Amino acid sequence: MFTGIIKETAKIKRIDRKSSLWQISVETSPAFAQTAEISDSVSVNGACLTIVAKKASTLTFEAVKPTLDTTNLKYLKIGSTVNLEDALKTGDKVGGHFVLGHVDCLGQVKKTKKSGNFYVFEIKFPITYRTYVVPKGSIAIEGISLTVSTVTSSLFTVNVIPYTFDHTTLNKKFPGDYVNLEFDYLKK
Repeated sequence: MFTGIIKETAKIKRIDRKSSLWQISVETSPAFAQTAEISDSVSVNGACLTIVAKKASTLTFEAVKPTLDTTNLKYLKIGSTVNLEDALKTGDKVGGHFVLGHVDCLGQVKKTKKSGNFYVFEIKFPITYRTYVVPKGSIAIEGISLTVSTVTSSLFTVNVIPYTFDHTTLNKKFPGDYVNLEFDYLKK
């Protein structure tokens, strides 16, 4: 379980693709790697993945076909940037909301714009998930805990503060890009 408060972004260093299992290696900061252990769960762009290897600051995760089919991990390339969050531990602050790391579906960025001192993202999502998206409700986008601002049948907006924009992969998302969506567990 996670909180949707991203600890850092990391670059993809290597991807070993097999038909039903990919190994994805990321270069993290020494501080993040120091506390990471093999078998730990880490949210990678909102998908809960297990560390299967660790060498210095490089962590390697495995993703199976169902995870790849549901998430945007299948679009990663060497040099891509991902959001990382280590698993919630007993006694940790829950600064966002409870995020399981079980991506429900892909959304597509339709618009991004700066509005005064913050950013507005408009995301298209499959209409079959409409009951889970409510104004002022929580949603995880790329593993980031955000609050829904407005919603229509298949579009919603979120407002993003500059800190979140600058310290996550949202600053690398443009119209047409796919993002991982996890709807609020309490709403589900």
